[in-house]
Amino acid sequence: MSDGAVVVVGRGLIGALTAARLRAAGHEVVTMARTGADVCLDLADPDGFRTALSRLRPETVILTHGPSDVTWIESNEAEAARAHVGTAEVVAEQGVRTVLVSTDNVFSGAEGRRRPSDAIAPANAYGRVKAAAERVLLGAGGHLVLRVSLVYGWTGAAHRTTYGQRCLEAAASRQKLPAPADQSFTPIHVDDVAGVLTSVCRDGRTGLAHLAGPLELSRFDFARTAYRLAGAPEALVRPCLRADTEWASRPRFSSLACDDFGHLPMTPEEGLARMLGEAAA
Repeated sequence: MSDGAVVVVGRGLIGALTAARLRAAGHEVVTMARTGADVCLDLADPDGFRTALSRLRPETVILTHGPSDVTWIESNEAEAARAHVGTAEVVAEQGVRTVLVSTDNVFSGAEGRRRPSDAIAPANAYGRVKAAAERVLLGAGGHLVLRVSLVYGWTGAAHRTTYGQRCLEAAASRQKLPAPADQSFTPIHVDDVAGVLTSVCRDGRTGLAHLAGPLELSRFDFARTAYRLAGAPEALVRPCLRADTEWASRPRFSSLACDDFGHLPMTPEEGLARMLGEAAA
């Protein structure tokens, strides 16, 4: 691969858009994933990943891959660890600069707006797996761990819908939507995430950083914002407890204080409005 070449691991919401942004910025990009990528492989197989990476010899690797279904990982922690920790060990071994997209789930969730200097204490299996991958890269040095709060935007049919997409689709059909009022987060639009990942490929940033939206709010308040922007009655959004939903394994607070990346990420209202504009285009 050429100077400045990037391997983007993962073809989900973040990986697909980041690869497109990097190509538009002039980078040579190769994507890796189980299916639908330039190089298709099982990321739970470290030997296959090691062989592919040795052949390509990129300047930077961006790890955006899953599994990332927090509920599924609660029952499949070892399998998730093979994919996340195994890839981190391979890139650390090969010495290629890597950007690991991590999560706010590495914190206990007892309070919000966590900063990179705050001690981690994962409250769920996903957080434990990501924390282990972080330790590999931070211990090796020369890499960037980018913890990202909940990301939203439109996904393709092959991927799980984001919370923002679910809210807007429910609003469009005027469905009642139960939404936890006891879980707060700092949601960030995928455009902001892809933009930052593109910029850190250029500036060579290393260490540990946080990327999050500018507002902390509950899933209930986020959903009401989506309904209002979509012209649906906000009363259709019903408050509930996260313990009674698929988000039971999420911590009370899934929120980060955002570091300075040279621009302010979109607010939930701005990001959801962008999604509505994209849907209408």
